[in-house]
Amino acid sequence: MFKVHRNSYDDITSMAAAEVNGQSYVLISTIEDEGAPGLWDLSTGLRIGGLYATGWPGSISRVLAVSTSVIDNRQIAVTSCENRRVQVWDLTTMCPVTRLVAAPVGRVLAAGTVVVDGRPLVVTGGEDTTVRLWDLTTGEQVGEPLTGHTADVTAVATTTMHDRPHAVTGSGDGTVRVWDLTKGAQAEPELPFPFRVYTVAVTSDGRLVVGFGKEVAVLAPRRPNAQR
Repeated sequence: MFKVHRNSYDDITSMAAAEVNGQSYVLISTIEDEGAPGLWDLSTGLRIGGLYATGWPGSISRVLAVSTSVIDNRQIAVTSCENRRVQVWDLTTMCPVTRLVAAPVGRVLAAGTVVVDGRPLVVTGGEDTTVRLWDLTTGEQVGEPLTGHTADVTAVATTTMHDRPHAVTGSGDGTVRVWDLTKGAQAEPELPFPFRVYTVAVTSDGRLVVGFGKEVAVLAPRRPNAQR
């Protein structure tokens, strides 16, 4: 088992894997790091830097969620914070590149990245029960919010289904919903679970992994012609 050599033992709030210049890292935020996610080298277990030193004054606070992706051959991170700000970072330079222009209603609890019609976007879910799309370059909202959840949106994963970009979201209402991001609409009936959904992930072969309550479910992909 590998363990990073952390200098403190604060509770970890979020983390995401990243590859920068061919090296494997993990971006970790903790409950006491004041919005300073650290980048940890997985080959040595040591912290090599963080996002706080180059942040814009007042733009970051305690991080609630972090995700990473590669856009235009650039490794980026998206952080959502207690102060309702969502920031995009270039992990090669450790510098901020943009942030959402309009403050979301309530805190953003989950975020992911996706490319729709050649346009890189950030997908967010938050306390206001909506799923929103944002232009990763300009930080401006794209289209109307996607609605359907009746409680806070706690998880976001992005994937490709039937050759089109989709988002999968989980909520405190105990449902998982799949959204066709090209159409800007829910793609199929919601999946109900008996407890609050905390996290979702989609595997490379299309299986959906859902963490709800104290349980984890793995669901096979729906066949295109299957009856609903």
